[in-house]
Parts: sequence; C-alpha cells; structure tokens
Amino acid sequence: MKRLIMLFIILMAGVAGCGTAGEENGSQTKEDKNSGAGEDISVQKGIVAGEMEPSLTKQDGSGQVVYVYSIKNQTEQEKTFIFSSGQTIDFELRNDKGEVVYTDSKNKMYTQAIQEITVKQGEEFSQKVVLPNVASGTYTLTVWLTAKGDQNYKAKTEVQVNQ
Repeated sequence: MKRLIMLFIILMAGVAGCGTAGEENGSQTKEDKNSGAGEDISVQKGIVAGEMEPSLTKQDGSGQVVYVYSIKNQTEQEKTFIFSSGQTIDFELRNDKGEVVYTDSKNKMYTQAIQEITVKQGEEFSQKVVLPNVASGTYTLTVWLTAKGDQNYKAKTEVQVNQ
C-alpha cells in the first residue's frame, strides 16, 4: 500500500511538473512571439512616412493679391522634381459658377530647359502666385506643380476679390 501511494505521488509530481514546464515554455514562446510582433509593429510605424504636403498661404501684397504655394516634404526621403521647362507651377481661377476665368499658363511661353528641384526631408519648395486683376467676387484658386511624370500636388483655396 505504501508503495502504491508513493508511486501515485511520484506520478502526480511528474505530471504536475511536466504540465507546469510545458505551460512556462509555452507562455515564454507566446510572449517571445508577441514581443517580436510588437517590435515589428513599432518598426513599421517608424517606417510609415508622411506625404508631400501642398499648401496655399495668403501674403500681403502692395495693391496685388498674392499667395504663396508651398510643397513640404514630410517623407523620409529626398524628393526630386523634374521640369521640362522654366515653368514649375501653374494655377487657375474659377468663378462661383465653376467656370475657369483665368489660367496662368495660357498664352505664355517658357524656356525649354530641363531643370531639377530637390526637396530634402522637412524642407519645402515655395513660389509666389500673383493673381490677375479680375472683377469683384468669390473665386476658387487652384495651384499645382508641373513636374514631369509626377503627381501635380494641387492646393485649393477660396479667394474674395473686392475691387
């Protein structure tokens, strides 16, 4: 009887020990996998880059309506724009009916020379936009980059003209 009880205790201890060891190893493995996934997620978050952000800002002009078009590099890499002429931006004005009343590039000539502009991380490219004299009213100003084979990075704003 003593032998039977001893054998039972040894078997129970062995089973309990094996079960605990398996759970510990299993939970360590799960924790290792989870912590690895957590590290991957944080690394991925670090790699996620911003975008090129276009914007329009009104600037005080002496008797003229002036805006500044800017495109800020919020990515983690330099961005190079290639232009096939001296024109780097274009813009149009639309009246409240949506009709185009002015396009800057219409009836203009530009130098035919390839040029590159590189915008480093955190920096921006800016250019002034001087609006033409138009009748009083509300207009939508749309400005975009004319880089070859790239997005046009449009920026829009509402403009009030009071003559």
